[in-house]
Amino acid sequence: MQAVISLLPEPCNTQVEQIWDSLEDHFGLNYVRVTPIPHFTWQLGEGYQQEDVIACLHDLTLRLEPFEICTQGLNHFAGKSPVLFIEVSKSPGLLELHTAIWQQLFPLTLDPSPLYSPESWHPHITLAMEDTSWEMLDEVTAHLQQQNLNWRFTLDNLAIACQHADGKAQVEHIFRFGKGLTESFDCGFRPD
Repeated sequence: MQAVISLLPEPCNTQVEQIWDSLEDHFGLNYVRVTPIPHFTWQLGEGYQQEDVIACLHDLTLRLEPFEICTQGLNHFAGKSPVLFIEVSKSPGLLELHTAIWQQLFPLTLDPSPLYSPESWHPHITLAMEDTSWEMLDEVTAHLQQQNLNWRFTLDNLAIACQHADGKAQVEHIFRFGKGLTESFDCGFRPD
Protein backbone atom coordinates (compact mmCIF):
# COMPACT_ATOMS: atom_id res chain seq x y z
CA MET A 1 0.00 0.00 0.00
CA GLN A 2 1.14 3.56 -0.67
CA ALA A 3 -0.24 6.85 0.56
CA VAL A 4 0.25 10.58 0.22
CA ILE A 5 0.54 12.01 3.70
CA SER A 6 1.67 15.18 5.45
CA LEU A 7 4.24 14.88 8.21
CA LEU A 8 3.54 16.89 11.35
CA PRO A 9 5.98 19.62 12.35
CA GLU A 10 7.37 20.12 15.83
CA PRO A 11 6.07 20.36 18.48
CA CYS A 12 3.01 18.45 17.14
CA ASN A 13 5.11 15.47 16.04
CA THR A 14 6.51 15.05 19.56
CA GLN A 15 3.09 15.63 21.14
CA VAL A 16 1.59 12.77 19.10
CA GLU A 17 4.49 10.49 20.04
CA GLN A 18 3.98 11.40 23.72
CA ILE A 19 0.26 10.59 23.41
CA TRP A 20 1.15 7.22 21.87
CA ASP A 21 3.58 6.60 24.79
CA SER A 22 0.90 7.52 27.31
CA LEU A 23 -1.71 5.25 25.68
CA GLU A 24 0.75 2.38 25.69
CA ASP A 25 1.76 2.99 29.33
CA HIS A 26 -1.80 3.36 30.65
CA PHE A 27 -3.80 1.03 28.39
CA GLY A 28 -1.34 -1.18 26.53
CA LEU A 29 -2.36 0.37 23.19
CA ASN A 30 0.50 0.21 20.72
CA TYR A 31 -0.83 -1.05 17.38
CA VAL A 32 -0.66 2.48 15.96
CA ARG A 33 3.15 2.20 16.09
CA VAL A 34 3.02 -0.10 13.06
CA THR A 35 2.97 3.24 11.25
CA PRO A 36 5.29 5.17 13.60
CA ILE A 37 4.97 8.43 11.69
CA PRO A 38 2.74 11.20 13.12
CA HIS A 39 0.82 12.37 10.05
CA PHE A 40 -2.50 12.76 8.33
CA THR A 41 -3.39 11.09 5.03
CA TRP A 42 -4.56 12.76 1.81
CA GLN A 43 -4.96 9.73 -0.45
CA LEU A 44 -4.03 6.06 -0.54
CA GLY A 45 -4.19 2.96 -2.71
CA GLU A 46 -2.59 -0.39 -3.30
CA GLY A 47 0.24 1.22 -5.26
CA TYR A 48 1.32 4.14 -7.42
CA GLN A 49 2.76 4.59 -10.88
CA GLN A 50 5.84 5.76 -9.01
CA GLU A 51 7.64 8.04 -11.49
CA ASP A 52 4.41 9.74 -12.55
CA VAL A 53 3.28 10.35 -8.96
CA ILE A 54 6.70 11.70 -7.97
CA ALA A 55 6.66 14.11 -10.94
CA CYS A 56 3.07 15.14 -10.18
CA LEU A 57 3.74 15.85 -6.49
CA HIS A 58 7.01 17.62 -7.30
CA ASP A 59 5.23 19.97 -9.71
CA LEU A 60 2.30 20.50 -7.34
CA THR A 61 4.43 21.31 -4.29
CA LEU A 62 6.65 23.71 -6.25
CA ARG A 63 3.56 25.91 -6.64
CA LEU A 64 2.37 25.68 -3.02
CA GLU A 65 3.05 27.97 -0.08
CA PRO A 66 2.94 26.73 3.53
CA PHE A 67 -0.43 27.32 5.18
CA GLU A 68 -2.00 27.01 8.61
CA ILE A 69 -3.76 23.87 9.78
CA CYS A 70 -6.05 23.71 12.81
CA THR A 71 -7.18 20.66 14.72
CA GLN A 72 -10.41 20.50 16.67
CA GLY A 73 -10.01 17.95 19.41
CA LEU A 74 -10.66 14.26 19.87
CA ASN A 75 -13.06 12.10 17.86
CA HIS A 76 -13.43 8.46 16.83
CA PHE A 77 -14.54 6.34 13.91
CA ALA A 78 -16.97 3.50 14.51
CA GLY A 79 -16.21 -0.04 13.43
CA LYS A 80 -15.31 -3.39 14.91
CA SER A 81 -13.04 -1.43 17.25
CA PRO A 82 -12.97 2.36 17.63
CA VAL A 83 -10.27 4.42 15.93
CA LEU A 84 -9.35 7.40 18.11
CA PHE A 85 -7.99 10.47 16.39
CA ILE A 86 -7.39 14.20 16.46
CA GLU A 87 -9.72 15.84 13.96
CA VAL A 88 -8.16 18.13 11.34
CA SER A 89 -10.37 21.10 10.42
CA LYS A 90 -11.43 21.23 6.78
CA SER A 91 -10.42 24.76 5.78
CA PRO A 92 -11.04 25.94 2.20
CA GLY A 93 -7.30 25.72 1.45
CA LEU A 94 -7.09 22.18 2.80
CA LEU A 95 -10.10 21.08 0.76
CA GLU A 96 -8.75 22.72 -2.41
CA LEU A 97 -5.39 20.95 -2.02
CA HIS A 98 -7.08 17.63 -1.28
CA THR A 99 -9.23 17.89 -4.41
CA ALA A 100 -6.14 18.64 -6.53
CA ILE A 101 -4.27 15.66 -5.05
CA TRP A 102 -7.25 13.33 -5.56
CA GLN A 103 -7.87 14.41 -9.16
CA GLN A 104 -4.22 14.25 -10.20
CA LEU A 105 -3.36 10.96 -8.46
CA PHE A 106 -6.58 9.01 -9.08
CA PRO A 107 -5.54 7.80 -12.58
CA LEU A 108 -2.03 6.96 -11.27
CA THR A 109 -3.22 4.85 -8.31
CA LEU A 110 -3.96 1.14 -8.22
CA ASP A 111 -7.24 0.68 -6.27
CA PRO A 112 -7.52 4.16 -4.74
CA SER A 113 -9.44 4.02 -1.46
CA PRO A 114 -12.85 5.68 -1.80
CA LEU A 115 -12.59 6.73 1.87
CA TYR A 116 -10.15 9.40 0.69
CA SER A 117 -12.32 10.74 -2.15
CA PRO A 118 -13.43 14.37 -1.79
CA GLU A 119 -16.94 13.20 -0.84
CA SER A 120 -15.73 10.94 2.00
CA TRP A 121 -12.39 12.35 3.19
CA HIS A 122 -12.16 12.96 6.92
CA PRO A 123 -8.65 14.29 7.67
CA HIS A 124 -7.33 13.09 11.03
CA ILE A 125 -4.25 12.22 13.08
CA THR A 126 -4.61 8.67 14.38
CA LEU A 127 -3.94 8.11 18.08
CA ALA A 128 -5.15 4.52 18.58
CA MET A 129 -6.59 1.80 16.36
CA GLU A 130 -7.04 -1.97 16.07
CA ASP A 131 -6.13 -2.80 19.70
CA THR A 132 -8.81 -0.53 21.15
CA SER A 133 -12.20 -1.80 22.27
CA TRP A 134 -15.62 -0.30 22.79
CA GLU A 135 -15.43 -1.32 26.47
CA MET A 136 -12.35 0.87 27.04
CA LEU A 137 -13.45 3.82 24.88
CA ASP A 138 -14.85 5.98 27.71
CA GLU A 139 -11.76 5.52 29.89
CA VAL A 140 -9.30 6.18 27.05
CA THR A 141 -11.34 9.20 25.90
CA ALA A 142 -11.35 10.66 29.42
CA HIS A 143 -7.58 10.18 29.59
CA LEU A 144 -7.03 11.94 26.26
CA GLN A 145 -9.41 14.80 27.00
CA GLN A 146 -7.10 15.96 29.79
CA GLN A 147 -4.91 17.42 27.04
CA ASN A 148 -5.43 20.31 24.69
CA LEU A 149 -5.87 18.75 21.25
CA ASN A 150 -6.83 22.00 19.53
CA TRP A 151 -3.61 22.81 17.70
CA ARG A 152 -2.45 25.27 15.06
CA PHE A 153 0.57 24.49 12.92
CA THR A 154 2.04 25.37 9.55
CA LEU A 155 1.77 22.67 6.92
CA ASP A 156 4.72 22.68 4.51
CA ASN A 157 4.95 19.18 3.04
CA LEU A 158 3.50 16.19 1.26
CA ALA A 159 5.16 12.78 1.44
CA ILE A 160 4.77 9.36 -0.09
CA ALA A 161 4.68 6.56 2.48
CA CYS A 162 4.68 2.84 1.80
CA GLN A 163 3.37 -0.01 3.92
CA HIS A 164 5.06 -3.40 3.65
CA ALA A 165 3.34 -6.79 3.83
CA ASP A 166 4.16 -7.03 7.56
CA GLY A 167 2.24 -3.77 8.16
CA LYS A 168 5.33 -1.66 8.87
CA ALA A 169 5.30 1.73 7.17
CA GLN A 170 7.95 4.23 6.24
CA VAL A 171 8.38 7.43 4.25
CA GLU A 172 9.73 7.11 0.70
CA HIS A 173 9.79 10.73 -0.53
CA ILE A 174 9.23 14.17 1.02
CA PHE A 175 8.09 17.19 -1.03
CA ARG A 176 8.37 20.65 0.56
CA PHE A 177 6.01 23.44 -0.46
CA GLY A 178 7.81 25.87 -2.74
CA LYS A 179 10.71 23.42 -3.24
CA GLY A 180 9.27 20.17 -4.63
CA LEU A 181 11.01 16.85 -3.99
CA THR A 182 13.60 17.40 -1.28
CA GLU A 183 14.28 13.95 0.23
CA SER A 184 14.09 10.32 -0.93
CA PHE A 185 14.69 7.21 1.15
CA ASP A 186 15.40 3.59 0.30
CA CYS A 187 12.15 1.77 1.01
CA GLY A 188 13.41 -1.67 0.09
CA PHE A 189 12.09 -4.21 2.58
CA ARG A 190 14.84 -6.11 4.34
CA PRO A 191 13.74 -8.73 6.90
CA ASP A 192 15.70 -8.63 10.16
